[in-house]
Amino acid sequence: MKIVVTGASGFLGREVCLAALRRGHELLAIGGTHLPSIPNVHRTMHLDLTIPGRLEAVMLDEFPQAVINCAALPTIHDCDRNPDLADKLNTEVPRRMAQLAFHVGAKLVHLSTDMVFDGEVGRYQHTDQPRPLSRYGLTKAAGEVEVLKYGREHAAVIRTTLLNGNHPRGVRGLHERLFMDWSAGKTTALFTDEIRQPVGLTNLADVTVELCERPNLSGVYHWAGADALSRYEIGVRIAEHFGLDSDKFIKASLRSELPDLAARPRDLSLQLHPLAGKLRTPVQAFAEQLGELRIPRGCEEWYEKETGRKVVRLLEKGIDF
Repeated sequence: MKIVVTGASGFLGREVCLAALRRGHELLAIGGTHLPSIPNVHRTMHLDLTIPGRLEAVMLDEFPQAVINCAALPTIHDCDRNPDLADKLNTEVPRRMAQLAFHVGAKLVHLSTDMVFDGEVGRYQHTDQPRPLSRYGLTKAAGEVEVLKYGREHAAVIRTTLLNGNHPRGVRGLHERLFMDWSAGKTTALFTDEIRQPVGLTNLADVTVELCERPNLSGVYHWAGADALSRYEIGVRIAEHFGLDSDKFIKASLRSELPDLAARPRDLSLQLHPLAGKLRTPVQAFAEQLGELRIPRGCEEWYEKETGRKVVRLLEKGIDF
């Protein structure tokens, strides 16, 4: 199957490309100016998706059988700082992509976010009405509407959550951001009253590609890990997994004591049916996700001094050579 992946420069986008290649698909990876190395990729392309005509030319030239859209302006801060770009990347580009995918007869899988919900109740079903609190959530919710409006039965939307995995440079995963603080001598304050349901990066990538392979699955779905945890619990379990003293590096705090966090939803736990019962890719427990994590690059010397454990790193194609 010929698959076009947009947003291949991003944390998830690169992993989706790797998953598509593992599963034997022909791949065109489209990213921004810093497209990372993707071993054995068929073709890559630098493309500004917001420029009218660029995406249309590629789609009509390639006629792919599937398109995976990982491109987005992905944080509350970025969307507040660049509202016009947020509207373009998170709403307008998905609309055009859905129109083009329908025109060429391609399956479209669009990545969305749990931030479309307000976090008041948690355990959200895929049929629950979005109530976003931020511009990021608003633009992503609007993008879902556009995809399903124009994609019709050919499009699937995946709402997902915190990505738990290894970044090539060691800077994007949950544990990597914590390690950056800890290795710099900082104690991390983590909320005991903010709930998230982390998802394994590779697991989500496999689900995304599997949806391309399943033409009978369309509409809105949720995908995350099996465990809904507080930010504090996530940090403690990561520290303990790596043999670190969580009391030394993590301080419990309450989001309810910080009124300026109104745009951050409290509980974004998700119900994963019906998708979890339809795919071969299983839902991952958090413990299983932890087993896939590596010591972040640049933290090896600090970690060895802190724990007395020797770090052995295998060379990775596309990163080390």
